[in-house]
Amino acid sequence: MLMRDILSYIVLFAVLLGSGAVKAQGVVTDTDSVARARAVEYYFMESVSLMQSDRVAQAMEMLEHCHALDPESSAIMYELASFYMYLNRDSAAHELLNRMVKAEPTNKYYNQVLVNYYYKTGDMDSAIKVYEAMLGKANSKSDIYHSLYLLYTENGEYENAIKALNEYCRIEGYNQDLEIHKLRLHVMMQDTVSALDVVEGLIEKNPGDTRYVTLLGDTYVLFGNYDNAKDAFAKVLAEEPDDVFALSSLGNLYQIQNDDSMYCYTIEKLLRSEKLDTKRRIETLLGYTRHKEVSSDTTYIAGFLREMTELPFDKLELAEFYVQYLTYRKAPQDDVVPVLEKILQLDPEHRPSMLQLLVFAAERNDYDAVIKHADNALMYIPDMLELYYYKGISLYLTGKKEESLGIYRKGLERRSDESSYEMVSTMFTLLGDTYHELGRIDECMEAYDSALVYNPTSINVLNNYAYYLALENKDLPRALEMSRKTIEEEPENPTYIDTYAWVLFMLGRYEEARAYADKLMATEGEKGSVEYLHCGDIYAKCGLLDKAVEYWMKARENGDDSSILKKKIKNRRYYNEKKRRK
Repeated sequence: MLMRDILSYIVLFAVLLGSGAVKAQGVVTDTDSVARARAVEYYFMESVSLMQSDRVAQAMEMLEHCHALDPESSAIMYELASFYMYLNRDSAAHELLNRMVKAEPTNKYYNQVLVNYYYKTGDMDSAIKVYEAMLGKANSKSDIYHSLYLLYTENGEYENAIKALNEYCRIEGYNQDLEIHKLRLHVMMQDTVSALDVVEGLIEKNPGDTRYVTLLGDTYVLFGNYDNAKDAFAKVLAEEPDDVFALSSLGNLYQIQNDDSMYCYTIEKLLRSEKLDTKRRIETLLGYTRHKEVSSDTTYIAGFLREMTELPFDKLELAEFYVQYLTYRKAPQDDVVPVLEKILQLDPEHRPSMLQLLVFAAERNDYDAVIKHADNALMYIPDMLELYYYKGISLYLTGKKEESLGIYRKGLERRSDESSYEMVSTMFTLLGDTYHELGRIDECMEAYDSALVYNPTSINVLNNYAYYLALENKDLPRALEMSRKTIEEEPENPTYIDTYAWVLFMLGRYEEARAYADKLMATEGEKGSVEYLHCGDIYAKCGLLDKAVEYWMKARENGDDSSILKKKIKNRRYYNEKKRRK
């Protein structure tokens, strides 16, 4: 309210100048009056300037100066009242608004502002009195009667609301929409006779329009006269057997009467009608589905929904609804996939169906299908990194590692400020893992560095990076710091403990490494040949050869049949070697 643009102030200023000019004509020689008018003009313009600078308190102070100099100016009172209402000083605002209306009782605008004030404060009776008082003063009264109708209705004065509507129609002429409002009021008053009279009048004035005959039936339903209601609906359906309004109302009546078989028959007929618009068809279908769910008739409704997807209209919307129902019922993929494929035939760019098919393929480890669905989706959603992720993983798992690298890189080229940092980090991680498997160590490290830029706390990257640095005997202090973060996050994870122990080993801190090797062996997590090999090497460097041989033999039992391991066991000594990836 307070931040109106400058035009409103200019208009009000013109009002002020105008009122000042009128006064000046009678008192041209009154020096004090001229000085006062100039002061009012000055303070008012100051208030405008202060408001433009958002200095509300100072602007109000200037207006209060104006009011003190010219206490009878309605324009100034209005501005001050606006401030007071904004500051919730309701009593001060009320006083000024009342003075404005008393000063200019025929000013509709000021009366409307006073009504708005009463409405804001919840004083409906006073708001009504203002309008009622205006009826004796205003030349044009139709808009006042319309406003009174709304206020009477909200205040629960239904008889007065009807009277106001009648007066409005007397002035403006017959209005079908307002007749419907009258009907609603008569229904709220439980005035059966008057309500039916209104509907009969609508039917008489609109011969051939079956909507009003249906409305007559609806009115009978509201008053519990179900036999007459059925007669009205039957009359409509005799002329138009697939009239959607009559069918909908009749279905509602059967549901009220708990006549399930007739309700289902009527609603299914309605749902199959080509005249039913898409929105109402889906809304009705949702209600019907819920009805069948309550009665546990899920097998029937699934078949009915499948039949609905074969209708020659609303194909896409009905198929979407069917998929949602199948998903809600946790139906098997074999039931859902054909419907998803049908949706894509109708709308090749239907994103939810593309992605759901891809997820289904991933869940059943059908990597060729994942690649196919990812390629299809990428034609329409080329910036969706998850698609490159799924396709790259699937290529990797089908042995096409070099191709997977290209897909990861292509996806990462599509990243933007809006991309998920987690997904970008994950793709850099997969890139690094694959580079390492292909022996491209420098590129692996670069990819891991990028992954940590997007997710510095990724313990999977921190662990692998630390371990690979240890394998290469590079930047071991950094490797130790990265590995330390992983065991702080998951202190009982055997893989992370093993990496930390091995970095300590590579740093020559054998006794510290042995402490973590002992902790590793004490954990309940799964341990493989690599972990046992590391423990054996650590114990050997600590001079505990019996224990070292014991761990080396466990490494061999768990699948390590390398010649260097056999040599260690046979000669009971440690030999340096290139370690393998875990």
